[in-house]
Amino acid sequence: MEKTTEKLLVLTGLFTSIIIISNIIAGKLVNIGPFVITLSVLIYPLSFSLSAIILEIFGEQIAKKVIYTGFLSSFLLVIFSFITIIYPPSSIFKNNEAYLIVFNSTPRIIFASFLAYFFAQNINLWAFNFSKTLFKNENVYFRNFFSMFLTQFVDSFIFVSISFFGTYEANQLINMIFSQYIIKLTFSILNSPIISFTIKKLKKDLVFE
Repeated sequence: MEKTTEKLLVLTGLFTSIIIISNIIAGKLVNIGPFVITLSVLIYPLSFSLSAIILEIFGEQIAKKVIYTGFLSSFLLVIFSFITIIYPPSSIFKNNEAYLIVFNSTPRIIFASFLAYFFAQNINLWAFNFSKTLFKNENVYFRNFFSMFLTQFVDSFIFVSISFFGTYEANQLINMIFSQYIIKLTFSILNSPIISFTIKKLKKDLVFE
């Protein structure tokens, strides 16, 4: 039992770290070829891989608790972002403007992330399970593609619409939504071997334990 708890703690720690990092860096727009994406796209898809692994190894109830833990960590980030903005700096601190630029955008981005995160992570769990039941297919590659095809569109649409509405023109928002969707879907599918290997490894370790 001790090793099982240890593995769950490591996965939960990685999951929440990815969520916090994603929220902080999501305000920066970058290009990958013709696609305009937020920098968080390079790391955020890993959160879905981790939640799928936790679901498969530890069950739906534990997976949802881990998701809610990530939600709580984002909420704490919102609180401390506000504190960072409103708390007066020391007279000797000369970089307060840089902090204000970064953290002024964080609350709106995190609010968008809250909604996208809540719907997308729960859809991911549902779809990953549902594809196994509906298609009688336990293949992780297929189940991951099925869940990510739905999940990443929901996540991209909600996040971009709320984060950048009014900041960019409609055609730019549409481009950003589909850019994020395509890149995140690609990264998520490429993560399939990691998910498959980790699930097999953990199941084997738990059997021996």
